[in-house]
Amino acid sequence: MLKNLKILEITTLAVCLIMSLYFVIASFNGEFGVSAKYDLLAREKVLANELDLINKETATIKNRIRRLSDRSLDLELLDQQARIILGLIGEEELIIF
Repeated sequence: MLKNLKILEITTLAVCLIMSLYFVIASFNGEFGVSAKYDLLAREKVLANELDLINKETATIKNRIRRLSDRSLDLELLDQQARIILGLIGEEELIIF
Protein backbone atom coordinates (compact mmCIF):
# COMPACT_ATOMS: atom_id res chain seq x y z
CA MET A 1 0.00 0.00 0.00
CA LEU A 2 2.83 2.39 0.87
CA LYS A 3 4.60 1.55 -2.37
CA ASN A 4 1.48 2.39 -4.40
CA LEU A 5 1.14 5.72 -2.58
CA LYS A 6 4.79 6.59 -3.35
CA ILE A 7 4.28 5.82 -7.07
CA LEU A 8 1.13 7.98 -7.08
CA GLU A 9 3.02 10.89 -5.47
CA ILE A 10 5.88 10.64 -7.99
CA THR A 11 3.45 10.42 -10.91
CA THR A 12 1.43 13.39 -9.65
CA LEU A 13 4.60 15.43 -9.15
CA ALA A 14 5.86 14.57 -12.65
CA VAL A 15 2.52 15.50 -14.23
CA CYS A 16 2.46 18.80 -12.31
CA LEU A 17 6.03 19.64 -13.37
CA ILE A 18 5.34 18.82 -17.02
CA MET A 19 2.15 20.91 -17.02
CA SER A 20 3.92 23.78 -15.29
CA LEU A 21 6.68 23.68 -17.89
CA TYR A 22 4.10 23.60 -20.66
CA PHE A 23 2.27 26.65 -19.27
CA VAL A 24 5.52 28.59 -18.82
CA ILE A 25 6.50 27.93 -22.44
CA ALA A 26 2.99 28.73 -23.67
CA SER A 27 2.96 32.00 -21.74
CA PHE A 28 5.99 33.19 -23.71
CA ASN A 29 5.42 31.66 -27.14
CA GLY A 30 1.69 31.00 -27.31
CA GLU A 31 -1.02 32.82 -29.21
CA PHE A 32 -1.64 35.13 -26.23
CA GLY A 33 1.92 35.07 -24.91
CA VAL A 34 4.50 37.75 -24.32
CA SER A 35 5.96 37.55 -27.83
CA ALA A 36 2.48 37.95 -29.34
CA LYS A 37 1.97 41.03 -27.17
CA TYR A 38 5.13 42.67 -28.51
CA ASP A 39 4.17 41.75 -32.08
CA LEU A 40 0.80 43.45 -31.55
CA LEU A 41 2.47 46.53 -30.05
CA ALA A 42 4.77 46.81 -33.08
CA ARG A 43 1.81 46.43 -35.43
CA GLU A 44 -0.06 49.09 -33.45
CA LYS A 45 2.81 51.55 -34.00
CA VAL A 46 2.86 50.86 -37.74
CA LEU A 47 -0.90 51.30 -38.00
CA ALA A 48 -0.78 54.49 -35.92
CA ASN A 49 1.81 55.92 -38.32
CA GLU A 50 -0.38 54.97 -41.29
CA LEU A 51 -3.35 56.62 -39.59
CA ASP A 52 -1.37 59.82 -39.09
CA LEU A 53 -0.42 59.87 -42.78
CA ILE A 54 -4.02 59.30 -43.83
CA ASN A 55 -5.23 62.04 -41.49
CA LYS A 56 -2.68 64.47 -42.97
CA GLU A 57 -3.77 63.56 -46.50
CA THR A 58 -7.40 64.01 -45.51
CA ALA A 59 -6.67 67.45 -44.02
CA THR A 60 -4.84 68.45 -47.21
CA ILE A 61 -7.71 67.32 -49.41
CA LYS A 62 -10.28 69.06 -47.19
CA ASN A 63 -8.22 72.25 -47.40
CA ARG A 64 -8.12 72.04 -51.20
CA ILE A 65 -11.88 71.39 -51.33
CA ARG A 66 -12.51 74.36 -49.05
CA ARG A 67 -10.32 76.57 -51.24
CA LEU A 68 -12.18 75.50 -54.39
CA SER A 69 -15.66 75.99 -52.90
CA ASP A 70 -18.03 78.75 -53.98
CA ARG A 71 -17.57 80.69 -50.74
CA SER A 72 -13.80 81.12 -50.96
CA LEU A 73 -12.47 80.48 -54.44
CA ASP A 74 -8.69 80.40 -54.74
CA LEU A 75 -8.03 81.38 -58.36
CA GLU A 76 -4.43 80.17 -58.35
CA LEU A 77 -5.47 76.72 -57.15
CA LEU A 78 -8.29 76.64 -59.69
CA ASP A 79 -5.84 77.55 -62.47
CA GLN A 80 -3.37 74.90 -61.29
CA GLN A 81 -6.07 72.20 -61.19
CA ALA A 82 -7.36 73.19 -64.65
CA ARG A 83 -3.84 72.88 -66.05
CA ILE A 84 -3.17 69.51 -64.41
CA ILE A 85 -6.52 67.78 -64.83
CA LEU A 86 -7.93 69.34 -67.99
CA GLY A 87 -4.66 70.09 -69.75
CA LEU A 88 -5.51 73.75 -70.24
CA ILE A 89 -2.94 76.44 -71.00
CA GLY A 90 -2.91 80.17 -70.48
CA GLU A 91 -3.81 82.69 -73.21
CA GLU A 92 -0.23 83.87 -73.66
CA GLU A 93 1.45 80.44 -73.41
CA LEU A 94 2.79 78.37 -76.31
CA ILE A 95 2.94 74.61 -76.58
CA ILE A 96 6.07 73.26 -78.20
CA PHE A 97 5.99 69.64 -79.29
